[in-house]
Amino acid sequence: MARIGVFTALISLVVLLSLSVRGSDKPRALPEGDTGIAARYPGDVGIARDPSVIYATGFENGIEGGLKKQRAGVVILDDPKLARAGKRCAQITATRGKDSGGDLKYMWKKGVEQCYVRFYCRFDKDTVTPHHFVNMGGHMPTYKYRWGGSAGLRPPGGSNGAFSTTIEPPNLDRVKGKRVGWAFYTYWHEMHSWQTPHGASAGKPSAYYGNNFRPDNQRPFVGRDKWICVEFMVKLNAIGKHDGQQAFWIDGKKVGHWSPGSPIGTWIRDRFDTSGQWNTNPKPFEGFSWRTDKRLKINKAMLQWYVSARSAKGGKSDKNIVYFDNFVIATKYIGPIVP
Repeated sequence: MARIGVFTALISLVVLLSLSVRGSDKPRALPEGDTGIAARYPGDVGIARDPSVIYATGFENGIEGGLKKQRAGVVILDDPKLARAGKRCAQITATRGKDSGGDLKYMWKKGVEQCYVRFYCRFDKDTVTPHHFVNMGGHMPTYKYRWGGSAGLRPPGGSNGAFSTTIEPPNLDRVKGKRVGWAFYTYWHEMHSWQTPHGASAGKPSAYYGNNFRPDNQRPFVGRDKWICVEFMVKLNAIGKHDGQQAFWIDGKKVGHWSPGSPIGTWIRDRFDTSGQWNTNPKPFEGFSWRTDKRLKINKAMLQWYVSARSAKGGKSDKNIVYFDNFVIATKYIGPIVP
């Protein structure tokens, strides 16, 4: 009888362990607030030395450490009253009728499976809503486009593949019902087309533009002329699975998270709607298959300020300005600056 009892207990233990292993496939809850890497480095001082950090700058020493300036309009301001922390910050200006802004791009050789990008941004009181904002992604050396995505085209996910996701700000002028809240604009090898309701190409040119992921119940934007902490994350999939994720936080609060089984919504053309008239057949989100080749990893991030001529047309000023500070790239959640 004693042996039977021991045998039963062992079987129960095996079953529990099995359930635990199966349960580990489910996405874990993501951290929020000041529970990340930044909590260990008040004011971000020394954060670049953390083993989880790939790159960090507060622009105190200018543009350094492999960060590359692209296009016109990028300068470093020495203004302690304006900077988020320290004495300096980056300013990028798009001048109407002259240029569309500029970028600060960082690339690293050894790509990662999961990446967090945190930055502070401040929109000038007269700036327009940009056409595109801050970006993260990766591409194989053999991919034919320089940035890992080309407008209108769906990138491959294999040995010559690429993917990218851009965190986009809401409408800065608080127009009701138009671009309310932050969103992702995403390119990958399984992206949907805008040309047909079921997301397939109709055979016309430029069938694939970035797919839209915008969480519901966000308040209209009221954040001009103040620093905002933005962080976003991409986790790559295991090959052959749809277990990839992406998420973002505003001022340390998680706002959107797309992972296997969540949220529940309906694909309509090139967006995943979780409410409204087009959410007619709600199903759990399938998760991302970002790639089909394990060599394709996250290897770049870019502070992008792209104000197209169309975006600039209705602006109040010829100068459309954004400020950036405390830019950190890491493999773990970073969180807002701790005083």
